[in-house]
Amino acid sequence: MYNMRNNIKGALASMNLIRRYWRIIFPIIIGILIWALSDHNGDTSAGESNTIADILGISNGLARKLAHFVLYGALGYSIASFIKGLHPVSFPKLTQIMYPIIITVIYGAIDEVHQLTVMGRNGSAKDVILDALAGVAGTFVYIIIFCFIRMRRNKRSLVNSIIEEQKENAEQIIAEN
Repeated sequence: MYNMRNNIKGALASMNLIRRYWRIIFPIIIGILIWALSDHNGDTSAGESNTIADILGISNGLARKLAHFVLYGALGYSIASFIKGLHPVSFPKLTQIMYPIIITVIYGAIDEVHQLTVMGRNGSAKDVILDALAGVAGTFVYIIIFCFIRMRRNKRSLVNSIIEEQKENAEQIIAEN
């Protein structure tokens, strides 16, 4: 029984660590995934794109651009989440919005240069622009979700405070009578 309790405590401690550090782990994992996919040679990359294109019923070129947009959008989203974790009270300020976008653009440019070194691949300024737009989209999706959640919490706390005030007023009226 004691050993099982320690195992459960250990598992909960691990979950708390993951919950605590997921905001930094998530962008790192996405960055590693982008780098790993960019490291595939031209034939492997074309085969992967063709598979995705066939599944989605779209062209190979569109599948590649869609992959760029989804991955860099996720990167922008996750970096925005990380920045929000560093500044939970003041988020979102303009500088905090710009950091994920700038980081995504820099990573996209570095990734395109990296692709120049991979056999059968080439780097493209158009892809850097697409990566930047995806980073902007991912950042703004995060901000919209964050603001919506904050608005709902504020609305809920406002409703709860009104209910509490009404209860107090009702208790006063009952006490007076």
